[in-house]
Amino acid sequence: MVSILYYLVLLAWSLAYFVFMLLLFALTVAFDRERKALHAASRFWARSIFFLNPLWRLRVEGREHIDPKGAYVVTVNHQSMVDIPLMYVLPKINFKWVAKSGVYKWPLFGVVLWLHGDITVDDRGSVRKTLGFMSKGLEHLHRGTSVIIFPEGSRSRDGEVHNFKEGAFLLAREAGVPILPCVIDGAKTFIKGWRVRCNTFTVRITPPVPAGKVAETPVREVLAEVRERTVSELAAIRGREKKTEKER
Repeated sequence: MVSILYYLVLLAWSLAYFVFMLLLFALTVAFDRERKALHAASRFWARSIFFLNPLWRLRVEGREHIDPKGAYVVTVNHQSMVDIPLMYVLPKINFKWVAKSGVYKWPLFGVVLWLHGDITVDDRGSVRKTLGFMSKGLEHLHRGTSVIIFPEGSRSRDGEVHNFKEGAFLLAREAGVPILPCVIDGAKTFIKGWRVRCNTFTVRITPPVPAGKVAETPVREVLAEVRERTVSELAAIRGREKKTEKER
């Protein structure tokens, strides 16, 4: 019963939000180049998804690692589509997603990505096309807007961290900005079938890899360091959750 009620409330709330986003876009697009107003509205909607459900708990850690005056290439592991609203809890910074072109064909959701001015990447073509997001990413970073990339490229079916691609790290090096590695957990366990389960969602923001280090260190070494950190932090989050469950 709780699951059905939640889905109905979420659907009604999301449709209302979609209409509001269309209106907000029309009112601000002429002067809000980086769509900051739309980003703020999406942050509010994203947080509401978790607060509307009494079975869910949202934990955000490491806020102190974000400089609100800086721009980052943000990396995060990819467990499910819930990762996207989860990352909107990042405080202080405006950002753009790098999303596969196919995602833009999704009803409502694809339109919202377009309204936001997020970055498209075509993963079905050549390496040149796959890295075609580079110029767009550089434009946003140079204007002070961060860029979020799933370095795995696609969702993890087993919830573990898989191989990283180089795109995020090449972009950070070219733009001369730090990399901000983030780790999420709980986006794979919140639902069983259509039944919403009790769940804790965690977003852990880790210390950035400085721009100087990104520039001076071979790309593959930075990639390996960020992936290793992602794996170890994910294991730490899960270890804590298991310990908490045993203590209950």
